[in-house]
Amino acid sequence: MTAHYMSDGERQYLEKRKAESAALALLIETKNSRLVGDVKTYKGINYQMEPRGTYVCLNLPSLSGLEGSFTSAFALHKIIDDMERLKKLPKIGK
Repeated sequence: MTAHYMSDGERQYLEKRKAESAALALLIETKNSRLVGDVKTYKGINYQMEPRGTYVCLNLPSLSGLEGSFTSAFALHKIIDDMERLKKLPKIGK
């Protein structure tokens, strides 16, 4: 492995660029984790879209069976209908 000389100016520039890159990555991650659009409700279950186009349920108890992301509102509605039919729809505290 060869070592090469780096001036203080180069070192400071690279550190600045690295910090800017990390800040930009954090900003992008923060924006991608926000929910977009209006909150929708289906059979008492609130859900909202993520920036990547998937849907997540809101304010549900843990282990409700509706954790994670769903690829479409239709798929989420189908799962909710199936859970209701099996009487396993989570109770939402109001």
